[in-house]
Amino acid sequence: MKIDGKRHGGFTLIEVVIVIAILGVLAAIAIPRFITLDDEAHDAVARATHGGFASGVNILHAEWQARGSSSVTVSPTGWPIGAGTPPVNNADCVAVWTDVLTSPSPRNPGFVAGADGWGIFGAGNLCFFVYQPDNTPWRFIRYNVNTGLVEYITL
Repeated sequence: MKIDGKRHGGFTLIEVVIVIAILGVLAAIAIPRFITLDDEAHDAVARATHGGFASGVNILHAEWQARGSSSVTVSPTGWPIGAGTPPVNNADCVAVWTDVLTSPSPRNPGFVAGADGWGIFGAGNLCFFVYQPDNTPWRFIRYNVNTGLVEYITL
C-alpha cells in the first residue's frame, strides 16, 4: 500500500482474518489431543510399574530356583508372598510390594488409592495394587502369590 508516495509494510485485514481462522482450526484439532495426555501419562505410569513388578517377581523366583531359597519370603512354589502364607491380607501385599520393587509401598493400604495414587488390597491368593489418581479410570496390577501371575487390568 502506498500513502504519500511511500510504501508502508503490514498486513491487510483479509490476511489477518485468514491467519486467525487457520490458528483457530489448528487449535480445534490440537486441544482435544492435549486433553487426553493426563490419562495417557497415568496409564504409562501404571504399565511401567506393572512391567517392573512382573520383572521383579520373576527375578526373585529365578533366585529361588537357582539357590533353593530366596532373600525374601516366598511360597512353597517360590513366588514372593510377603509376610506369611495365603490367604494374604493388606499387610502381606505391602510386604510383597516392598520386597519386589525395593521401594516404599503405597501410603494407603486398602482398596482406595491414597495421595500418591496407589492403594493395596489383599484377598485370598491375590494382591491388588490399585492406581487411580485424579479420578481417572481404575488400573490394577493383580498378583497371584501361588502362581506368580502378574496381570495389568483397567476398569
